[in-house]
Amino acid sequence: MPAVEHLTDRNAFLLRGDGFAYALAVTPDGDLRHLHWGGPLEPADVAVLLDDDAGDFGSNTWSNPRAHAEELVAHGGRRLDETALKVEFADGVRALDLAVVSSAVGPDGDELTVRLADRHYPFAAELHYRVRGGALERWTTLVNDGDTPVVLDRAYSASWALPWQPHWEATWLAGMYAAETQVTRRALGPGRLVLESRRGIPGHAAQPWLALDAGAGDEAGAVWSVALAWSGSWRLAAELAADGRLHVTTGVNDFDLQHPLAPGASWTTPVTAGVFAPAGHDDLTDRWHAYERRHVVPRSDVVRPVLYNSWEATFFDVRPESQLELARRAAGLGAELFVVDDGWFAGRDDENAGIGDWTPDPTAFPGGLKPLADEVHALGMRFGVWVEPEAVSPDSDLFRAHPDWIYQWPTRPRTLARQTHLLALSRPDVRAHLVEALDALLSSAPVDALKWDLNRPLTEASDGLDEAGSVWIGHVEGFYEVLDRLRALHPDVWIESCASGGGRADLGVLSRTEWVWPSDQTDALERLSIQQGYAYAHSPHTMMAWVTDSPTYLTKREIPLRFRFHSAMTGLLGIGGNLAHWSPADLSAGAEYVAQYKRIRATVQYGTMRRLSGAPDDVTAVGYRSPSGDQVAVFAFAPSVRHLRRTVLLRLRGLDPAAVYVDAATGARSSGALLMHHGLRVGLVGDYASELVILDRT
Repeated sequence: MPAVEHLTDRNAFLLRGDGFAYALAVTPDGDLRHLHWGGPLEPADVAVLLDDDAGDFGSNTWSNPRAHAEELVAHGGRRLDETALKVEFADGVRALDLAVVSSAVGPDGDELTVRLADRHYPFAAELHYRVRGGALERWTTLVNDGDTPVVLDRAYSASWALPWQPHWEATWLAGMYAAETQVTRRALGPGRLVLESRRGIPGHAAQPWLALDAGAGDEAGAVWSVALAWSGSWRLAAELAADGRLHVTTGVNDFDLQHPLAPGASWTTPVTAGVFAPAGHDDLTDRWHAYERRHVVPRSDVVRPVLYNSWEATFFDVRPESQLELARRAAGLGAELFVVDDGWFAGRDDENAGIGDWTPDPTAFPGGLKPLADEVHALGMRFGVWVEPEAVSPDSDLFRAHPDWIYQWPTRPRTLARQTHLLALSRPDVRAHLVEALDALLSSAPVDALKWDLNRPLTEASDGLDEAGSVWIGHVEGFYEVLDRLRALHPDVWIESCASGGGRADLGVLSRTEWVWPSDQTDALERLSIQQGYAYAHSPHTMMAWVTDSPTYLTKREIPLRFRFHSAMTGLLGIGGNLAHWSPADLSAGAEYVAQYKRIRATVQYGTMRRLSGAPDDVTAVGYRSPSGDQVAVFAFAPSVRHLRRTVLLRLRGLDPAAVYVDAATGARSSGALLMHHGLRVGLVGDYASELVILDRT
């Protein structure tokens, strides 16, 4: 069965993936009609959908055609619903009238391209579809075939029409700095739910991701979800009409956009991915995880290393001898990657200078980074460093040489954030310089990894060039170009994405990095909700988590080492404490936790994750089942155990009911049926109680 099938007798298309179908058709008038997105269909079902009346406008006050009946909702005519495309032609016309002129199924049978052209102007929109397992990817190429410029005022990636439901509920990941990705859920009423960022990065306030359902639970109910692969300003709008019709638009934020297309030019929007899950929110999470692992994230077939990062241990006081002492202790714990964070480069005694000059401090590192990197390698670890390539300090050699390389208005004050300006990556010369500078850094020493950070938004959105193009788009495309070129030059280097924590953790950056730093918040209790929200939409093998000293510098809360390790072990285990101050007992315990994590990390990183319900409200629990089903790891946390409660029963999900599972610590044996229907009894006592139970299937 091909993923994309052209039903030529009705000029319709049926796209089928893992557990879903998507259907559209060309009308005799040349309009492109949306028919279905949801559970599997057969070709014969498409004929029934075509014969169904898609009108039902009811009143002259309705949009005509209705958004749920169109594949691309373009501004023009009596379209009053939220639109995905709006342009301005040279003569001032700001309306589109598009008709299908061609279609083509890709040679591998999993892609479809439908070209629509304006009936009066030489302008076209090519709609692209690609089936990727349980996900459908969509994007649009906009083409100016005329001899006068066209301005894109809004150019979203796609319109997503959802089938009618009696009511709708929305789930998204909201938050702020140090409290990102909090699961947020509420009922939708008539009107628009708008999630967006205007910061030039995806930002901390929300992820470019949304799920919609009619009251689905963890294990039952249909859920539709949409995400955007874009690492800049974005917008996602869900518009619900009073008659229950719902459609979603998403793409590059049109705030301050005005992206011109020169004669003969084209622009391709970022990819938006849609996932339909027929069996509840567990199923939705499984499908997003599978999509990222198979089709998005580099090196997804390799387990991620245990990391040590020296930031919270030394901050800006980076000296080879202290870093080497930390490296020795980190190696003793079992760390496999040692990363020197901010402060290793010239002029970087604090946050006021040095960003942009990616050469080692000549006083601290007279021989460069190579001696330290060699020592780290000799300890059996890989070596990495922190960089913030998109920013520049006013007090830096780069800024003194090229003050025109930043975004700025000639008649307005320059805006500093964390004492930096933003380099204009929309400029080819700036991109070329960054590739050259980072290539020189990676060639000067055996550097195996980069932590790529950004600690400011985009302001003064002008690059000082006469070349046409929106900076909001140009910066992100420039960022992608630099990353892509650098990865081509150094294919063995692993990259972590960071933007003041979780400010840039979208599908676009995940396609170019091995993992992300979800939050600067390293308090183990605060991290539980951040990590649970992040893993709702993203695979745990992309989620870095550190064990740091207690109290942390953000919350000042005292938390025991056991709780801190267990919290970090639910993602990619990293360590960020000052190991020089750890007691022998803590170092010994830390080594045991690292060894325990290595036993289960393939299960945590690549297994099936379940948010475990049925526990009291003050208990957070999560379980992981290995891809083979032979291992199960269950984590449970309680900030304070009250009312004489000593244990909780956690009902596991997805086990083999006929199999026997053995507790690796106690030898206790339980059937899968018992663990799912009665529960796993987990001991939780006192304050900041945590437990890890490892079960092996016999």
